[in-house]
Amino acid sequence: MDTHSEAPTATASEIREIVGALDDEVVELILELTPSTAEVLEAYTWLKSDQRLTHQAGYELQGKTARIFEILESEEPDFDGGLT
Repeated sequence: MDTHSEAPTATASEIREIVGALDDEVVELILELTPSTAEVLEAYTWLKSDQRLTHQAGYELQGKTARIFEILESEEPDFDGGLT
């Protein structure tokens, strides 16, 4: 069972608070997934994690979190970043 599915959907301002400056189109792509703030935070944290760079065995993002990660990863050079 996906524990994130019971949480309220993240807003555009919450996404920007977590991730930082993003184009409106990117925020819209994320919003279309109806993610929770926890899913956005998990994807962003994984994006900024050294573990992903070393291909940490035994952990993979799933579902919406994985899709958000893909969106953010494709935009990574273009945004300043939010939480550090």
